[in-house]
Amino acid sequence: MQARISIAHFFLSAAAIATVLAAAPAGATPRRADIFAPPASVALTGLTKLPSAAAFDPLEAPEAPPVVAVTAAKLQVEPAEPDNLDLAWSLLPDHQRGLALALQDWTSVPEAARNPARRAMRAKIAAAYVARQFEPFWTDANGWREGAASAVSRLRAANEDGLDLHGVTIPEADKGASSAADELALSEAVATYAFQARGGRLQPERLSRLIGAKTALPDPAQAVADVAAAGYRAGETLQGFNPPHYGYQQLREKLVELKTRGASAPPLDSLFAAAEEGVAQTDALPPVKSKRRRMETLGGPSTSALENEIIANMERWRWLPRDMGDDRIEVNIPDFELAVIRNGAVTHRTRVIVGKEQTPTPIFSDEMVEIIVNPSWYVPQSIIQKEWHGGVGDGYQVSYRNGQMVVRQPPGEKNALGRIKFVFPNDFAVYMHDTPSRGLFAASHRAFSHGCMRVDQPFALAEAVLGPGWSEERVKKLVGPNERYINLSKPLPVHIVYFTAYVDDMGRLVQRPDLYGYSARVRRALGLGG
Repeated sequence: MQARISIAHFFLSAAAIATVLAAAPAGATPRRADIFAPPASVALTGLTKLPSAAAFDPLEAPEAPPVVAVTAAKLQVEPAEPDNLDLAWSLLPDHQRGLALALQDWTSVPEAARNPARRAMRAKIAAAYVARQFEPFWTDANGWREGAASAVSRLRAANEDGLDLHGVTIPEADKGASSAADELALSEAVATYAFQARGGRLQPERLSRLIGAKTALPDPAQAVADVAAAGYRAGETLQGFNPPHYGYQQLREKLVELKTRGASAPPLDSLFAAAEEGVAQTDALPPVKSKRRRMETLGGPSTSALENEIIANMERWRWLPRDMGDDRIEVNIPDFELAVIRNGAVTHRTRVIVGKEQTPTPIFSDEMVEIIVNPSWYVPQSIIQKEWHGGVGDGYQVSYRNGQMVVRQPPGEKNALGRIKFVFPNDFAVYMHDTPSRGLFAASHRAFSHGCMRVDQPFALAEAVLGPGWSEERVKKLVGPNERYINLSKPLPVHIVYFTAYVDDMGRLVQRPDLYGYSARVRRALGLGG
């Protein structure tokens, strides 16, 4: 009798998990809070059917976890010799029945109970098994399915992508018989890999309010289903949760190279771009006087420190959209450089001036929609109050709006924005523009602005952005006393990024100073130290 009640309770528990999770809108992109929301507690007092999803909404009781009470029902016991299995269990094949029993313990083990995120992930995976009527993803009556070994192979190489799976169990899917515990362990490992590969280990916005990067986290159950369905290509599908970008793949290759270096490998210094006299910082590392000083510039002489820095940069690739656009603009803040990319190839490069350490340029992605020739400059209130102390110099126009002073600098040679402004509306109110202070572009360390990006050779950039029909000379003909607007025929994606390590066109690793300290914050958040 006790065995019957325990089994029935487990069926109700699994159904309750599925009911709660079914309340999410179909096709909705899961938020971090959705993925890790703790499952509702379920009180089981009998064996009657659970209420439907419509009758049970976990959002109706925000003050405390919702409790579903099940009305008691009278148990019927046959006078003949009792069967230890309920009819529903007897209909399941042995491997499914074993999985259902193991699942009951798996969702309530102490290590999972102490970790709300892990408990919630297991609950979602458990709901997927319930929906499949306890049909395994990775095993069948004959043992491991073909995709299991492929997935395990990729999991064991997770460190090649800078991921850390030390907290999960990876079963031996390439040898020996399988068990229900192995099935569940592989599903959890796959879900954890997918979560980390998409950037789930840290929240960019918590590192700085000026990081507007967004991560799109996968649903753990869907990730397991997709990888398992790939069969012998399961490992390749799992690898696909990492960034597809070429820059990421180049860093990954350097990380693997470092991890596999032997005693006979070339000196570590040979990995890096040569530091030559007279070469601009946007082309190679700045010249240094000794090998010891050079290694300090690279972040220390140890291979582990360099690996950590590469991993931190690989993590920041996870912040970017999966599709950055074949046509786009990229600004790498630590490199003080802008690149225009057409059909995946760089067609224009120019130096930029970025925000000072005290007024950083934000990190985000958006779209450029227009160019303004002869722009006016509306002075930010932060500059008026903190730097001008409420005073206004000559050549500025003052007006008042809702009791607040508005200061405008009209178009002209001395305008702080120069003769041209590149507009891509964003939450941080920054943009790219010309500048009358041309001499600042000669400096190798070009962090002088209040957050906006000043561009060298702005009319050449306008030609590269506008495309056919808009030569540099044609844009210059619009220079005058009045603002002139040029709308882009198609919005152009703009990505403001922060990479302190990347691979140049010669296949050499380049490292830049951690201008705003973001790389150090990422390393700490990932537990890498340094």
